[in-house]
Amino acid sequence: MKSLTSYPLEIGNVVHDVLEAFLRRLQKSDSDIDERRFIGFARQKAQDYFSSKTFIEDYYESLDAPSFDEAFAKISKCLDNFIKSPCFSWIFMKAITNKENWLIEPPGFGETRLNGLKAYCKMDFLFPVGDEFHILDWKTGNKDRYKHSNQLIGYAAATHNNFNVPWKDIFPKIVYLYPEFEEFELDLKEDVSLFFDKVKRQTEEMYAFCADVNQNIPLPIEAFALSPSKSACTFCNFQELCFSKKGFPKTNGEVF
Repeated sequence: MKSLTSYPLEIGNVVHDVLEAFLRRLQKSDSDIDERRFIGFARQKAQDYFSSKTFIEDYYESLDAPSFDEAFAKISKCLDNFIKSPCFSWIFMKAITNKENWLIEPPGFGETRLNGLKAYCKMDFLFPVGDEFHILDWKTGNKDRYKHSNQLIGYAAATHNNFNVPWKDIFPKIVYLYPEFEEFELDLKEDVSLFFDKVKRQTEEMYAFCADVNQNIPLPIEAFALSPSKSACTFCNFQELCFSKKGFPKTNGEVF
């Protein structure tokens, strides 16, 4: 169950990995991209990913699984939207001037400290333009401005902490690639202290479920209340531990 994945997750992984490969190639050569080869590379990577993994939708039979062609159509649309976007042109014209200092999908989990608390902020693409530092994070799923705003503040805080960059010089942005291209840039002039308060509060809530915080040992399973949620449980790898493999009951007695 630990190794299960989902189609939306793997679609996002393919897009992220293809864009990572594109940016690393751009660091070596700024020649025009061959769109046919670009999409062909993405299709091969998708085939490799999809043929080697077990999907939640198939394992639990709880959701309709897309065909490979349907899944790849979304991947292709995301990449096509990127290639035709002003962001793509801007990277070629502006960001490329300092490409040796790009940070692309850095290894590890992006561990940092936020007001002394351990946090993980693994950003997709960090790069300087003049005195400014820009952060791009690719999204292939649904728009969630509240969730993504907090994510961007976390990335900015990690940049400020890890690289000693002034807040005023950090410009974090979400790049939505599906169904249409859209950018969401966060204004860091807002009071970010609320974000740090939230991190502290949520960390303390997690600590309350630990028998030993330092060793990250949880309390007995009985301490964790069972609260079925379609949005949370449908894509949980371990739902079989709580419910039958064929799905779990709704409050009205039906099955998801």
